Parts: sequence; C-alpha cells; structure tokens
Amino acid sequence: MIGEGTVFGSERVGQILAQWSDLGAGRIGPRRRDVDPIELFEFLPNLAMIKVVEGDDPFQFSLIGTGLAKIYGLVTRQSVARAAFPGPTKEVLQQALKLCVTERSPVHGVWRQLKTVQDVKVDIEVVFLPISEDGAEVNRILGYHAISL
Repeated sequence: MIGEGTVFGSERVGQILAQWSDLGAGRIGPRRRDVDPIELFEFLPNLAMIKVVEGDDPFQFSLIGTGLAKIYGLVTRQSVARAAFPGPTKEVLQQALKLCVTERSPVHGVWRQLKTVQDVKVDIEVVFLPISEDGAEVNRILGYHAISL
C-alpha cells in the first residue's frame, strides 16, 4: 500500500502515481476512458493494463508494454494465472493485484533480483493503480514497472 511515508526509488513511479491521481478526480481510480495511452506515452514500454474478470482466473492482460514483454515474455490477452513467469513472479504479482482490488487503492512494491526470461537478474519497482468504471469496484489495474539492473 502507499502511504504518506512511502519513498519511491524511481522518480517515474511517483510521476505516474501523480498522473493517475489527477485522472481519478477524487474517486478510487479513473474510468478506463479517462486513461489515454497518448497521455502516458513516456511510460508505455513499462505499462501493463490488466482486466479484472469473474472466475477462478480473475486477471487478464489487455495491454503489455514492449519493455515488459521482454522481461516477462508476456503477450496481450494472456491471463496472469496461465502466464509462464520466471521464478516466483506470478505469485507476487497475483498477491499485489488482489490487494489492489480488495483495498481499492494503489499498491507499491520492490521486487529484488527477479529473473527475466533471458535469465538476467533485475530489481523492479512496481505500482499497481486501480481503474474503476463505477467509482466503487476495481475493473482494471494499470501497472507500471520501473526496472534497474
């Protein structure tokens, strides 16, 4: 979770959080139609848009930035549960997404020494931002991953 004392390792994480907050206009998150990829152009390679759906497999990627595709080997329209992530990434990602949905609030974390699909270890700072059509339930999650070696 993100609180007043949260310190971001990447300036970009704070920047996208500020943009998301402006778009939300006091709601738990902006509506999908308010999130324009052109306005987030500088973040696109490291963004993922994740749909929240009903059922046993509740998270599906609807947008994957090229930078994330290189790290995780993901493709659009792939479910999180069925994705072949390296190492423990899938479990950590699912926990963060569930927390974002249940708390209806941004989630921040740092994943240390994560192995990429090319077997390179990287540190990744993540922020998951809720998107809500009705202002009450989370329908999508915008995820930003700031990568450092």
